Amino acid sequence: MELPSSMFARCTFCEEESICRVIKSRKAGKLKIKALLKCSACGKGFDVELELPKMVTIRTIISRLDESERTTIQLPEGHDIVLGDEIMIGDTCVQVMGIEVGPKRLNKALAENVDTLWTRYFNELLIKVSINLGRTTQADAFLADPDDEFVVNEDIEVGGRKLFIYKIKTHDRILHRSGTKALARDLMRLYCKPAKFKKKEESERESD
Repeated sequence: MELPSSMFARCTFCEEESICRVIKSRKAGKLKIKALLKCSACGKGFDVELELPKMVTIRTIISRLDESERTTIQLPEGHDIVLGDEIMIGDTCVQVMGIEVGPKRLNKALAENVDTLWTRYFNELLIKVSINLGRTTQADAFLADPDDEFVVNEDIEVGGRKLFIYKIKTHDRILHRSGTKALARDLMRLYCKPAKFKKKEESERESD
């Protein structure tokens, strides 16, 4: 029996249930193993003794910028896969961006029903930026960690230019109010202006 490289388990430290990387494992019976797992949520290692679930192999596409890689991932039968899930493939964290079941794309499916998972490399994310220059708008982008935080009215530097964020678009809302925050993992786009326009923006907000 081939021992899995990852498995779904509850962390004894943070108590989150997630797909955890198997650091080392050994058989403890026909259908049991003892393993040291690394939690994908908090990163800590913990020991478990588990019955081995039946695993299913799923064809997986990993996108990174303009490149893509074909691989497979094993997940437990009966495990719910949800759009936006983060999954470890070896040392690589990926995020589920599409779930293909037959001819359909679904938001959620059981592992055994999935034909192909479409994912993106999630150790670094490409953050898209629109820079408002008054009469024109320029597009730019930069790489960020998924847990990097961005704040409306915060100064940032993109491509050597000093900018400030005046609006943030996430997957489900648009943030305008100064001080509101969003993580890189939730971003669709940052809307920025050159830093020299910041005082004018602040005075306009105060007058409102």
